Amino acid sequence: MAPILTTTFLALGILLGAPPDREIEIIKEIDRIYHVAKSISDIRKLEKLVHESIEVFPESGELLWRQGRNYFKLADTSNTEDEKIRYFSLCMEQTSKTIKINPKLANGYFFNGLCNGKLGQQQGIWSSLGKIEPLKNDMETAIKLDPSVNEGGPHRALGNLYLRLPFLLGGDIDRSIDHFKEAVRLGPQFGENYLGLAKAYIQNENYLLARDTLQDLLEIKSNAQGEKAVREWHTEARSLLQKISQQSGS
Repeated sequence: MAPILTTTFLALGILLGAPPDREIEIIKEIDRIYHVAKSISDIRKLEKLVHESIEVFPESGELLWRQGRNYFKLADTSNTEDEKIRYFSLCMEQTSKTIKINPKLANGYFFNGLCNGKLGQQQGIWSSLGKIEPLKNDMETAIKLDPSVNEGGPHRALGNLYLRLPFLLGGDIDRSIDHFKEAVRLGPQFGENYLGLAKAYIQNENYLLARDTLQDLLEIKSNAQGEKAVREWHTEARSLLQKISQQSGS
């Protein structure tokens, strides 16, 4: 583990022995650790520390949704279906508690919808179909409360949903484009927003706008986001630009 991460884990451990009014400081430290975490091992350690924090502050919706975020990350990077189902289920346990304790937290709905949708994908098509409306409802509620969470995450999630759904099940390319545009506006340094918008444009055969969107993505520098993430976004953007050239003949 990198020295800076060791230091932040130590700092959080010290804060856990602090008085109840230190909750805000603990949350800030948790967020800092999450953003500098380099491995799944780091996220597992953070999960344990957040669990200890929740024991100190059991009615903290802010801590609960952050634990849901940890479980989402663990599920998304797990190698087995059983592990994914377990962690997505744990995510929903935490976010459901968040919503019950504090129904004004947009992140509670965002991660609840995200984990619910992913859980449906893992459990098969019929389960997945049953998750569509709950996912929409969670993301629409998150948008009403704070559409900027997770770099425009609720709009990005709905953009992906409308893009991937078949027309007969509610797929809508125009809605997808509108949601991705909002995600880009709210998260202009987050590459997934641009990639989603470009894919929607490609599906709509609007290759010029897709190309412009991907060129905008290539302007994002690693000082705004993690170097690894930006490198991966740029790689996918270049791949999509090649696809556009092949499909459009230009």
